[in-house]
Amino acid sequence: MRNKIIGLLTACFVTILIMFLVITNLSKPRIFVLHSYNLDFSWTRDINTGIERILKDKPYSIRWHYMDTKRNPSAEYKDKAGKIAVNAIKQWNPNIIITVDDNAQKYVAVHFKNSKSINIVFTGVNAEPKAYGFEKATNVTGVLERIPFQEFKEIFVQILPENKRRIVHISDASVTSQSIHEELTDVQWNPLKLVKSFQCETFEEWKQAIKKANKIGDILLVTHYHTILDKNGKTMNPSKVLEWTSPRLKIPDIGCWGFFVEDGGMMSVAVSPYEQGEEAAKMAVKIIEEKTPPNEIDVKINNLYVVYLRGSSLAERDIEIPKMLKAFAKATNTYYE
Repeated sequence: MRNKIIGLLTACFVTILIMFLVITNLSKPRIFVLHSYNLDFSWTRDINTGIERILKDKPYSIRWHYMDTKRNPSAEYKDKAGKIAVNAIKQWNPNIIITVDDNAQKYVAVHFKNSKSINIVFTGVNAEPKAYGFEKATNVTGVLERIPFQEFKEIFVQILPENKRRIVHISDASVTSQSIHEELTDVQWNPLKLVKSFQCETFEEWKQAIKKANKIGDILLVTHYHTILDKNGKTMNPSKVLEWTSPRLKIPDIGCWGFFVEDGGMMSVAVSPYEQGEEAAKMAVKIIEEKTPPNEIDVKINNLYVVYLRGSSLAERDIEIPKMLKAFAKATNTYYE
């Protein structure tokens, strides 16, 4: 009898403990981090680092989901990945979804506009909020990703002779690249001149654009090149695109994200992914802990950038970079020999 009582008490204790843990876990604020891309993309990993810096000590439940639309850019895949993410969010019913980059907005976040129970904090967004109907939504705020074109102008003026200031831009043909194309064509480049902006769907188009850039430009501005298709219609490895490009370039090349130099490019004035993650996480904390409605939190634009340099490419193209920029890159471990 005594053993039965002990067994019964033990079972009751375990049951109560499990119920306590379940109730405690369910009562935690829940944040669903939705990425447009995958963890093999350094931009994604670094945004996660920024988010974790803010949330690591918070008593929240956090789930991470990756749509992987950079390696799979077809409309069919994006639509399917979006539906999977929407279902995952509905099943878990988080308090907040942090939606990263434009595909997460287009295929997922738009389904939760004006939700009474789920708030949206976007980050890494190149398009204007109105592209997704966010400007009038009551449950949305976030961080816009804007390339520091003014900084590019200043650097171009410093490293290019007065008679060689023609800019050629090249990118893939993704949705993100279209937004960037529209943004950079509105920039007042004077005393420089943007002579051409190429958006390439295939590697063959990319090759032809590079040949033309060598003839008509003095510097090549490279944005995204991650959805370039090979002759079989498959997405190419981004580093292979630059592996072909770099030795055939006759003009200096500069990118807008750190991965460009990591893949072999000469230089980047890069939007800080850490800032994108940190600012979005801070907004989520404010919504949860201060009960601030998202539409009362101002949408932010990135303020920070990181300089990446590849010394061997600078030497090959006989480019003199201001000592301050070189020192900055070395101090932040973004200088590659």
